[in-house]
Amino acid sequence: MFKYSNLFSEITVRGKIYKNRIIASPITANQVSNKGCITDAGIAAYEEKARGGFAQVTITESFVDFEHAARHDHGIDLVSKNLPTYYFDSALALTSAIKAHGAIASIQFNHVGNVNDPSTTAGGKNPIGPCHIVKDNGVVIDEMDENMMRHVAENFARACRNAKAVGFDGVNLHGGHGWLLSQFISPLSNFRKDKYGGSMENRARFPLMVLDYVRKAVGEDFIIEYRVSAEEGEGGLCLDDTIEFCKLIQDKVDIIHVTNGIYHKHVETKAFSSMFHPHGCNVEAAAAIKRLVHVPVAVVGGINDPDLAEHIIASGKADFVALGRQQFADPEFPIKALQGREDEIAPCLRCSCFNPLPPSADDRPDAIEFLCTVNPRSGQEFRLSCYPRPRSSKKVLVVGGGPAGMYAAITAAERGHEVTLAEKEARLGGLIKFTDIDVHKDDLRRYKNSLIIRLSRSNVKIELNTLVTSDYIHIKKPDRIILAVGSTPIIPKIKGIENAKHALSVYDEKIKIGKKIVMIGGGLIGCETGLHLAELGHNVHIIEMMDDVARDAGMSHKIAIMPLLNKMLTYETNSRCIEIKTDSVTVLDKNGEEKIIEADTIVYAIGMKSNKDVVSKIKKSFPAAVPAGDCVKPQKVLEAVRAGMYAALDIL
Repeated sequence: MFKYSNLFSEITVRGKIYKNRIIASPITANQVSNKGCITDAGIAAYEEKARGGFAQVTITESFVDFEHAARHDHGIDLVSKNLPTYYFDSALALTSAIKAHGAIASIQFNHVGNVNDPSTTAGGKNPIGPCHIVKDNGVVIDEMDENMMRHVAENFARACRNAKAVGFDGVNLHGGHGWLLSQFISPLSNFRKDKYGGSMENRARFPLMVLDYVRKAVGEDFIIEYRVSAEEGEGGLCLDDTIEFCKLIQDKVDIIHVTNGIYHKHVETKAFSSMFHPHGCNVEAAAAIKRLVHVPVAVVGGINDPDLAEHIIASGKADFVALGRQQFADPEFPIKALQGREDEIAPCLRCSCFNPLPPSADDRPDAIEFLCTVNPRSGQEFRLSCYPRPRSSKKVLVVGGGPAGMYAAITAAERGHEVTLAEKEARLGGLIKFTDIDVHKDDLRRYKNSLIIRLSRSNVKIELNTLVTSDYIHIKKPDRIILAVGSTPIIPKIKGIENAKHALSVYDEKIKIGKKIVMIGGGLIGCETGLHLAELGHNVHIIEMMDDVARDAGMSHKIAIMPLLNKMLTYETNSRCIEIKTDSVTVLDKNGEEKIIEADTIVYAIGMKSNKDVVSKIKKSFPAAVPAGDCVKPQKVLEAVRAGMYAALDIL
């Protein structure tokens, strides 16, 4: 029996056949539009998801009001009057590309309401919302009267009518994450005393008005999906509220899409779940809603495994699984599961693709590239589709079996080269072999293993326990060499450093670790290793020279990890270790005073240094060898796999 028979069962909605139960939910992506017009890059990105087997591909949120809300260029403008013809031509090309692969084409429409700022709108008009309020920053929110409600409802209807005209099969109306439609039903933002406030029946009047306007505009042969946040957190909607609302809208929508939280507390409320949240974190909420409504329910939230997706559908907890960031990580998720290649799926790590810069980064640019750690193709689909093919097959030697080396070898083999990967150790994985042990790195471990599986099924010849020397190169006679020889830990110049261990060594089960641990270095490696040890029952104290810990984490990751650090271990900043003994460290604290901290085990993590000596040695035998990954400069997995991919692509 087929392993995923429920996940790949068909379902019909409004006469449209979904070939499976996997939806690519609306997510922001790179270069989708230019002033509201879909770009070739946007078309390529969404077509790749359709080609990958998703039953429905939903375009990122697009907006219906540029008078009282900002124009966000990651969406498509289908609401403005007198749009040039090429806007519609481009949108038609987009829907045609999606539907060519048997997928249903949908688009999300949204209005941000009272979270907007006058500085972003033409003429500086006040934002609008359910109630007149003055924010802490002095921004005035204008309360919507019925004329304004009808105006916004007409905007939603016009956008949806135009969407249908350019070939979309349906729309997803964003009624969650603290945006305008949800502001009307949420106690966080609706304090009205008229017929639009008070009871849920009253608070739902405006969203119901929008749904009525939209249905009238699009007719009966068009799918309307409505996204709700099951819960908003303290003071906001609770699940019972949302269930009551869903009962009110169920006769006006075709699919209820269950997410959670509010955007401006996206990690804390699971609007975007973090790596520390359970997978499928909204499934039970979706199941509670599904039990009490008669329309199909879709659920989103950390679903990155077809086994989990199958269980959700088979158990009847939802009718669809909606994959958000996972479609960045692997747009071929559905087809790999369908073909029995689920062990090749690159799982989403739920790191920081939506806000890749650390929260302390200065001069944050307005344009931020959304990059995926595990899929270097993400956001580059159009450009990579234009990459020249190799003129001939080459003999390629890849030195190093870490993330950069494995990705380089896979890419080179896929492009028709004869590839050998030489790794000096007994197994592949490089620095991320520690994921086999770390309690919080299951997804990164799965990613490592997926690369190893892909290598094993390719034509790459893997040679382990192999040190590449000039003699080895002479025997192999490669046409091209990619050097992915990695990095090694920086050993701090601290008196008694021989009494300490590097952070990565604590994952070696043969090394004894004491109960009381001092970690020297509070960057992300030190913090994550410290958290791992704390989770195992060790008492961990981190010493960091800078004024904060985990400074090199992306914004979402930093928000997610800090509560755990505060709960599970202790740390001090603006402090420096000046001496290490077998049972203690001497620290110069933020006040310039020396103190002694006792410890059973001292660990350090102050950075890595590139193995440039290895690069230089090999380049003496093969000057054209191309270094990639950590051996160029210490990098995260994201940069390493991109470097490996491009090094292989450049072999022509």
